[in-house]
Amino acid sequence: MSARDTTLDVVQTALRLLPWPTEPGLRRVGDPGPESPVLITGNYDLTVRRLIRSLAGIDAWLVVAPSQGINVWCAAAGGLLTSNQVVTALKTCGIAEHVRHRRAILPQLAATGVIATEVSRRCGWKLRFGPVYADDIPRYLAANGRKDDSMRRVRFEARERIEMATAWAAPTSLVAAVVMWFVQVSWILSAIALVWLMSIGVFLVFDRLGRGRWPLVWAASAVAPVACVLIAGGSTAAVVAAVVCATLTLAVLTFDFAGSTPTEGGSHFESKDWAITLDTDRCVGVYSCWAVCPEACFERREDLRKVELLHDDRCIKCGACVVQCPQDALYFATDDGRRIEPETIRRYKLNLLGSRAVDTGGSGALGEPREALHK
Repeated sequence: MSARDTTLDVVQTALRLLPWPTEPGLRRVGDPGPESPVLITGNYDLTVRRLIRSLAGIDAWLVVAPSQGINVWCAAAGGLLTSNQVVTALKTCGIAEHVRHRRAILPQLAATGVIATEVSRRCGWKLRFGPVYADDIPRYLAANGRKDDSMRRVRFEARERIEMATAWAAPTSLVAAVVMWFVQVSWILSAIALVWLMSIGVFLVFDRLGRGRWPLVWAASAVAPVACVLIAGGSTAAVVAAVVCATLTLAVLTFDFAGSTPTEGGSHFESKDWAITLDTDRCVGVYSCWAVCPEACFERREDLRKVELLHDDRCIKCGACVVQCPQDALYFATDDGRRIEPETIRRYKLNLLGSRAVDTGGSGALGEPREALHK
């Protein structure tokens, strides 16, 4: 990896909460030919560069669709990477002139926004959802498009946790530094160190502490900075400043910690109390839900030609299964018994506040979906 790529990785990881667009269009990976695989992704620069690196030694075509410089999962969930963007990319990038087939592979985490059957209907390309992680694509291609459980389920391992901690710590420490500039310049480095320490600590252990985590977390936010300041021989004012800094940092990091992770639904989203529901009479064993669920909530029943919802406790309410099911056999039910229709989930995506209010202009008749969502 070049020094430029390394620098970009560091900067874009630290500031990954911001858009990082790259030019949409067609990329050659290796020396692709007319039978080479076609992959699609969004135009988030960090993703595109990592994907190309993961394909080292493989000849493939890469179609970069416009997603406003946002990563695939966030763009798909927020209505920035939908069937419209994928159809436009396939029609305008010139890929049809380079390959004889009409098959393309999408990232699995695009399934919340891109409807595979709609893309096929509109431009003739047959889409499959590949693995969650780019590093698994070579193994997926070698297996002729068959995914095992390790390819289709999200993980939140140490590297990803550190990356998310970095994404929050970088802007938060900048704010802390500016505040300390006006309070006490000599405390700036200590404040930055405290923010980074707490960010890494929260993302490494917060979700692993269980339901009784809050007393322990708040105690740590008070004791750790006080101990650090006292060991350094600081004054009472420094202790107070450290506690305030730690408390505010903790509040920022934990306000919607679940929404910053790939393994839990947003804790403040309107869908947090929804329950995924399977209508077994409608299910005919297409298995699209099995292929796209990032938490592997479904199991295939080949003998019955159906799926079973065996792990609904894992559901993070992303809606990918609902969006992709061609039989509308899946839907969300609210805690007061209302049914959220599949077409509503397909058309209305999440805004930054977690409200399903972004209208992507779906084709189905919805009636009054917003009222249905907000009654």
